[in-house]
Amino acid sequence: MDTATLASLPATSSVSDRRIICLLFLAPVVLLMLSVVALNGGEFFYTLDDPYIHLTLARQIFNGHYGINPIEFSAPSSSIIWPLILAPFGFLGVAMYKVPLVLNLIFSFLTFRLLLQMLQGVGIWPKMFILGGWLLATNFYGLIFNGMEHCLQVFLAVSIAQAVLAKELRGLAVTPWVYGAIILLPLVRYEGLAISMPVLLYLLMKGEGVRTVACGAVIVALVGGFSLFLDHIGMGWLPSSVIAKSDTSGVKSIVLNAINQFEKYGWVIVLMLVMCGFFIQRRSLVVLLIGVTALHVLLGKNGWYGRYEIYWLSFLGVFFIQWALTSLKQRSVALIFALLPLAFAPLVYTTFSTPLAAQAIHNQQYAMAMIAKDLDQPVAVNDLGLVALNSHRYVLDLWGLGSLEALKLRKSETGPQWIQTLMSKKDVHYAFVYDEWFPQHPANWIKVADLQLTVPKIAAAFDTVAFYATDTPSALKLRTTMMAYQAAHPQARFNVAYQSNE
Repeated sequence: MDTATLASLPATSSVSDRRIICLLFLAPVVLLMLSVVALNGGEFFYTLDDPYIHLTLARQIFNGHYGINPIEFSAPSSSIIWPLILAPFGFLGVAMYKVPLVLNLIFSFLTFRLLLQMLQGVGIWPKMFILGGWLLATNFYGLIFNGMEHCLQVFLAVSIAQAVLAKELRGLAVTPWVYGAIILLPLVRYEGLAISMPVLLYLLMKGEGVRTVACGAVIVALVGGFSLFLDHIGMGWLPSSVIAKSDTSGVKSIVLNAINQFEKYGWVIVLMLVMCGFFIQRRSLVVLLIGVTALHVLLGKNGWYGRYEIYWLSFLGVFFIQWALTSLKQRSVALIFALLPLAFAPLVYTTFSTPLAAQAIHNQQYAMAMIAKDLDQPVAVNDLGLVALNSHRYVLDLWGLGSLEALKLRKSETGPQWIQTLMSKKDVHYAFVYDEWFPQHPANWIKVADLQLTVPKIAAAFDTVAFYATDTPSALKLRTTMMAYQAAHPQARFNVAYQSNE
């Protein structure tokens, strides 16, 4: 009888795991996918405009150029490697737009399997609550639909954390794959250095001398080599997107950033320190956990539709799950994780608002892109992605992600004269911008209309985009184009400001 019972355990476990995959991975993903498509007239859209920037850059890389516009270089991507991963799919044409979704589904499923493997030996119901609570609390599902590199980043962070646990608890050797993940993580996003470097220090303390030093040297060479490439093409040492979104130029800004992190995740930091107290005999592990957290708190970010902090939370989460399972009863752990989404309410909101966020991108950025395409003229924007992806003309990014020149002028100049000068230099006569970002307009701007969202703005910065032209003939052309678009799309809401006498 005992032998039969033991023999049936693997099969039972396999069946329960398949059920969990269906309930906690496939069902939520399919539900969100159907909701996104249903709200957008049968079309799929990502929840941010940013992935379309990466797709535009990837398409240019496929064509042998690094930048948004084929006539000039630019560095709009915060990821070194993500556009390079997308670039080989350029031959797919329009189908290329779905590649980030497919890749994110793959990386997320791999992460899901890693977390599921950690829970082997746990009862099916505690396993459901632990895994389900954690995934919901960390915006696991929402990340899939933002079209960015964060699903790959989380997969690598979880893989590395589990390798550290295996090294620490069972003395298992670190495989070449893990070293590859350590190298790859900073290439996916720069903040990956906050994990890779402390992990290398941990491995050095564990006696992994030569391979650790070699791995660190490869990271420095690759990240440094990319900076040299950017400098060679006149973009400076960092991508424009990193410069535009970061403010770690001095001690004061770093301190303010740390305060902001403490305000939102101070309780996570305290919990991490408590956990370290239980690991006090494992000095190298404590150094690792504190080091990763300190680097993220000082130099990392949180927010921007639930994506910047997830790699850090996922890394710590692996150790927290292990600590909880070895210190508490399964039922207690299940209760803690079932309640965990309450502590991460903003991230849970991000997950549930995913379909609405995609609808806002369709309602606003896609409308801008179609108007720019119909206009068939160079345009200036402050949201670059969909407009650049769909336009066959020059696109000037006034916010600066796609134009280092515009970024430097925006940060250094006062007043709107630099905008007028730059648009004249680039022969651009149209601007689609948020008035809130550019409250002072060039003297030659003529307001033609406002495009107002008819849905909640969610991840869009504002609910109204203003359309400007720099002269009367251009204003007439833009007005005609927008009226034609509205006739074809009655659901679009325009407030026309420019009245023609012709």
